[in-house]
Amino acid sequence: MILAARLFFVLGLLAVCSFAPGFFIVRRFRWNPLEKLCGSVGLSLILLYLAAWAIYVFAPATQPVADFAVSTLCLVLAGARRRDIKTLFGIARVRRALVGFGFLLAWCFLMLAIIRVYSGAGWAFDWLEHFQRSLFFLQRFPVGTSILAGYQLPARPPLMNVLGAFFLGPAGDRFEVYQFVFVFLNLLPFLACCLLLPALAGRRTRLGKRAILPLAAIFAMSPVVMQSATYTWTKALAAFFVILALSFYLAALRKGDSVRMLAAFLALSAGFLTHYSAGPYLVILTLHYLFTGFRRRCLKFKELAVIASLCGSLLFTWFGWSLAVYGTHATLASNTSVTTRQTYTGSYMEKVAGNLFDTLAPGIVRDSGAVHIFEQPNNAGYIRDNVFIVYQTNLIFGMGVLGGPLVVLLLFRLLFRKSAGNPERSFWLMLIPCAVVLGIAVVGERDFSGVAHLTLLPMELLGLTWLAVTFRSRRWAAYLILAGSLLDFPLGVLLHARVENFENGPGQTPYTTLSFVNGRFSTDIPGPDSLSQASWQNWYHKHQYALTREWMTEVDRYAGVAPSAAKVRSALQQANLDDQKIWLGWYSRHGGSVTFVGDAFGNGWVPSATLIAAWLALLWMVWHRIPPAAIPAAAPRARRKKSSVRK
Repeated sequence: MILAARLFFVLGLLAVCSFAPGFFIVRRFRWNPLEKLCGSVGLSLILLYLAAWAIYVFAPATQPVADFAVSTLCLVLAGARRRDIKTLFGIARVRRALVGFGFLLAWCFLMLAIIRVYSGAGWAFDWLEHFQRSLFFLQRFPVGTSILAGYQLPARPPLMNVLGAFFLGPAGDRFEVYQFVFVFLNLLPFLACCLLLPALAGRRTRLGKRAILPLAAIFAMSPVVMQSATYTWTKALAAFFVILALSFYLAALRKGDSVRMLAAFLALSAGFLTHYSAGPYLVILTLHYLFTGFRRRCLKFKELAVIASLCGSLLFTWFGWSLAVYGTHATLASNTSVTTRQTYTGSYMEKVAGNLFDTLAPGIVRDSGAVHIFEQPNNAGYIRDNVFIVYQTNLIFGMGVLGGPLVVLLLFRLLFRKSAGNPERSFWLMLIPCAVVLGIAVVGERDFSGVAHLTLLPMELLGLTWLAVTFRSRRWAAYLILAGSLLDFPLGVLLHARVENFENGPGQTPYTTLSFVNGRFSTDIPGPDSLSQASWQNWYHKHQYALTREWMTEVDRYAGVAPSAAKVRSALQQANLDDQKIWLGWYSRHGGSVTFVGDAFGNGWVPSATLIAAWLALLWMVWHRIPPAAIPAAAPRARRKKSSVRK
């Protein structure tokens, strides 16, 4: 009950603080209702970041009180403009978008109720790293504190972690609350995609407005969207800012509006402060603006000056502080795109070409032996890992087993159809290849599985949004999308969540513990239901402090017969000291383990059954939204010839 109360409290805090400050400013703009909704959310997050960051840097002693004052101010602003808010929420399109967002939030909470250990292929550390970063800003860790996996703080931009710390402040520093905060923020791309629907529909604007329900269904059944929403990292919120920027940028070009143009570049800057994967999109839109749209703008130099000054000031809040505290090298060269490039010894062009090819062609298709990379005793884990790596790292199949190829087909039709109805056709044909190539070119490592998960999430979300528009316009495409979902959801969403539910307990040990066999200590002796080593790493970091204390006791039992006991105990002692060294005692204050929302539901069969029932109901609803078959027009009746003979 206490956890439920905390989650309801933080939900209200998120709803008010993520909308009210921005709406107080945006409500006066001559924007359409959905632009006001999405613009208010984007601006509110920027304002919250600026307020929380200013408190962190300039008023550290007053941080709890100041954060409470900011939250109270947001509530006051919402109350002051409650009539305007009621009017906005009463508009049908806005209401449908909010209902879709609420549905996805409830859907993801069911998934959180299943998940007990994050895992998937070789993914590890990210979920816990970003939690530590949020605690860094919440509890004011010393600036020299090492981040998990050996990173420095400047290796990642801070916006979402600062927001996470802001919302954790009044709700408590429990990981379950942090999960819920990040799910809420990671689902915001849905609102931005709702705003972009008419632009993708072209002249069929009304069709785009009716595609919100199919879009919510496609998002709910997409493995990429669900992983991005439930995994506690920052790429999805960066994608929200990128897609929001694209919407405002296109509207600004159509209407010659400087306010929308400023909003577009502010959103891009905020996306870059959320995750550096927004960088390629910032470069592409900046170059497009300077070389294509700039000469057509009224008061173009004034507009450019305002954009440069405001966006530069926003970026300086982080980079200026980091340069002053950490220095130039740590600020500019500690990101993984730089560090992995420095360790790569091959040709840069060969690496880019290889990553591009591997991102478009799944490894399983190129090499049938790739399925053996994730061999493990647990059959469910083996199937999950092979399916997971295709969905998450491949650009085409990341949009669905059938949805991805359908997007490629639609793109070819757009390319070769000269009379396309979309007025922004040339923009999309420029953006898509440039974003794909540049997004892959900035990746530092050579990954034979593909790198779509690093920078191309906005492109995948745009593809899913295009599918929602196509669902409402072409009956055959709607059947194809639904058929693909019959594979995408069970294999990419449900199975993944069920494997993430595995925990050690009575009758099952998917994660091996420390054992003494043949005169040595080991944690890598697999059992009949053991998962992969990468999954084990995630489980170990979940229980690190509790496990090290338990295992040190076990090692002491064999101290007299095991020559390596002293060495093993020393390593465990060092891992135990990490709780004070890089976590400032967080593990010891929370029972020695990270507690997930799913831990409250145990084996998670009730939320799993509820999720399956919700999926079947969703399929039924979407089935009844399939467009009707085209009815051939009736042949015109032949006119009866008038007789020239009078009767």
